[in-house]
Amino acid sequence: MWRSHKATLIGILALAAGLGALAWLDSRERAARRLDLEKDTRVVARQFASRMHAGLERHLVGLQQMANFWQNSEEMTEEKFYRFAAGTLKMNPLCLRIVAVDASLHVRWVYPPEPNRALVGFDLKTHPEGYETQVRAIRAQEPVLSPPLRLVGGDQGFILSAPVFRKDEFLGSVVCSFRSVDFFGEMILPEVLGRYEEMVSDSGTPLFASRSFPMSAPSARFVAERFSLGGRTWEMRVMPRESVIRARLLSGEPTFWALGSIIALLAGGAAWTLTNFTTGAASRLRTQGEALRKTRERLDGAMQHLLQAEKMTALGELVAGVAHEINNPLAGIMGNTQLALSKNPSPDIRRYLETACSETERAGKIVRNLLAFARKQPPEKRRLGLNGIVEKTVELRAYHFRASQIEVVKELASDLPMTMLDFNQIQQVLLNLLNNAEQAILEAGRKGSIRIATRRVGGRIELSVSDTGPGVPLEIQNRVFEPFFTTKKEGKGTGLGLSLCYGIVHEHGGDIRLESQPGRGASFVIDMPVIQEPTEDDQPGPSASPRPHSGLRVLVVDDEPSLQGFMVELLTTMGHRVDTASDVPEALRKIAANGHDLIITDMKMPRGSGKDIYRAVVDRSPHLARRMVFTTGDGTDTETRRFIRETGNAMILKPCKIGEIEQAIASAMNN
Repeated sequence: MWRSHKATLIGILALAAGLGALAWLDSRERAARRLDLEKDTRVVARQFASRMHAGLERHLVGLQQMANFWQNSEEMTEEKFYRFAAGTLKMNPLCLRIVAVDASLHVRWVYPPEPNRALVGFDLKTHPEGYETQVRAIRAQEPVLSPPLRLVGGDQGFILSAPVFRKDEFLGSVVCSFRSVDFFGEMILPEVLGRYEEMVSDSGTPLFASRSFPMSAPSARFVAERFSLGGRTWEMRVMPRESVIRARLLSGEPTFWALGSIIALLAGGAAWTLTNFTTGAASRLRTQGEALRKTRERLDGAMQHLLQAEKMTALGELVAGVAHEINNPLAGIMGNTQLALSKNPSPDIRRYLETACSETERAGKIVRNLLAFARKQPPEKRRLGLNGIVEKTVELRAYHFRASQIEVVKELASDLPMTMLDFNQIQQVLLNLLNNAEQAILEAGRKGSIRIATRRVGGRIELSVSDTGPGVPLEIQNRVFEPFFTTKKEGKGTGLGLSLCYGIVHEHGGDIRLESQPGRGASFVIDMPVIQEPTEDDQPGPSASPRPHSGLRVLVVDDEPSLQGFMVELLTTMGHRVDTASDVPEALRKIAANGHDLIITDMKMPRGSGKDIYRAVVDRSPHLARRMVFTTGDGTDTETRRFIRETGNAMILKPCKIGEIEQAIASAMNN
């Protein structure tokens, strides 16, 4: 009897201990799930803020391009405004309308004209919020973002305003209006809406809120992300829906308690068996918990990679959008400089022109490097020594370092092997790292030093750039290579430098990492493989030089007047007769009316493209289609490269040398 009572007591105690253990494990699991849910919500909030920022910045760039076009136009006409506004609205469809405001702050033109004609002549002084935004833009002389306001017409939204100045004279503004429900409805992913509540506010004033978002929600229930643009600071608040919280916290609860209760009951029947069984169960639970933790880590990593990919997509769109606008004037500068060099100027003038031509070519390469980074194109590599690139790059910054009282220590290994490198890209990486090191030392307010070291590590080479600045805080070290992420003050950095370095190094098959302890400086370490130069058997054999031609009837199609003028003078000097067109319809009319021997056309123009001209010429004269030369100012993306491979025609990248144009013409005529 005594043994029975003792067994019963031990069984009851074992059962109570088992149930207590189950309750403790359940509370810990709930706390872990709540923490995981908070992490997931923060990732969604960052992604939401990133999409908002990228969308606004894309519209801001388009609006600034319109303002620059107005500023550089001798006379802005309604037709020019409508044409440019149509292109801008096509690239930025979330814009409700684009308005041109004159110097007296009256609406001059509106696109689309229908149904907005009633706005022409509207006085912005009668619209307090819009007037305040215009005044801020004029004072700042840069694009600004308005607070939440009621648009003309009654819709709730906001505006972007870009002022136009010429020689400090205010000419007017270009204004883009957004309807809040359209803009935020496009920015928020549908799958996110089904699981989370969102609210966007500007300085505490709501811009947008999902239907069930509680306006008086305590801060502990949501995650907030902020960014500043155009003089305004937006805050994104994200919180999971109640159904998501319940599903996450209660997932597996019935099974857990049923299994635990069975184990506890079995433990009451046999204490020794319970000890062995619970030990095995605890081990299994730990294994399952570790598996769940690793799964959560993989999911977090996948979410971060998705966020990084979206930022890279935004970067690619931004670079591709401005490359054409940069390369076209560079092509005009380089072309006319080469024409001036061909006139046999004096030695002093020749030296100035050659310098201008060389620097223009360098600027073009930098733009192409940005495009190559954003579009993942292979660099132009040659067999080079890394130490030589380091020496030449340090020489460029030597004066700045001396002026800033910064000592540069070089520890370059003499046995460093040569490898396949792109000189301009690696120099760009070094310049970015040296600039960051210099700024870190200057912000610390004391003298410092920069150490540059190279060494060979097995079959790889290693380069390190170290500074004696304040170092990088631990909490942001894993974000320094993200596009648009910067710790510098506004106007001091764009957040693209280190992400550009990251892309270039990886294109060379290498890796870059940060080593830093707060207060002890920072070191960026690059390691790259030693790649041998391709053998002669792998390299294509030399091709015969194309036979030159003269006396051709050439059609030049380009919407840039400076490039048209350069091409006309160059081709006339070469003995050809030249006809020009500024867009696709004009080019097609002249092709149909005249007999041309050769066509040189830009790939990207108003009212069509070079592909449209090619397709029309193929239908009319396949022989002439083989004698087309294409030019481009925004690089060659995957679709353009595929088009060139399919046609077999020549492609000239702006800015270019006269020799490249002559070679392309000769190649086309022999095609």
